[in-house]
Amino acid sequence: MRLDNGETLELDIKPNEKLLVVWFFTKTLTYSIATMFFVFMGLFFINTINLTSEDKVENKTEIVQKEKSTEIAEDASKKEIDHPFSIMVDYWPWALALVVLVSILIQIYLIYLRKTYRYIITNRRCIFVGGILKRIERTVPYKKITDIQRSQNILERILGIWNVQVFTPGTASMQIGQAKAKAELNFDGLLNSEDVYEAINKHAQLNE
Repeated sequence: MRLDNGETLELDIKPNEKLLVVWFFTKTLTYSIATMFFVFMGLFFINTINLTSEDKVENKTEIVQKEKSTEIAEDASKKEIDHPFSIMVDYWPWALALVVLVSILIQIYLIYLRKTYRYIITNRRCIFVGGILKRIERTVPYKKITDIQRSQNILERILGIWNVQVFTPGTASMQIGQAKAKAELNFDGLLNSEDVYEAINKHAQLNE
């Protein structure tokens, strides 16, 4: 990222490592459980198709052999065991292993993703830079800023980190009780959020 002529750098900050704890609960576990869900649904449908095919074959065998009473009794006992959801009972250790593996891979990705994040404050604009698979550089000039907020959720309070959100006319902040607006820039995982907040607020007021 290059600065314009006459532009000076005031702050260049990276999110604190504690942000990874927040991401673990909000991203890693969510994506891992979603992965397990879709795998189980795939296995469920495959098992349903297989059981349906087996039932058709058994029905044909029953007609040929004409042993209805015996086959009906065997069918009833088998259907108590062979049902589509039985595969979830049989494969839960694999599902748990899958969740652990996916969680490890996602967390490794997030570790490197955090390292790419930069929160830059200059005398003309505030900038977010980051991304691995897709590199993003988002800039907001101070004259476009309509609101700045600092926030913490419960986990962030425990960890002692803050978020600073920058809003523009297209992403005006909402009041309590209303739908949450999406900020133009999010500076997450800040230990010294006051420095970022005050720097942005100072320049935003000067450009009003």
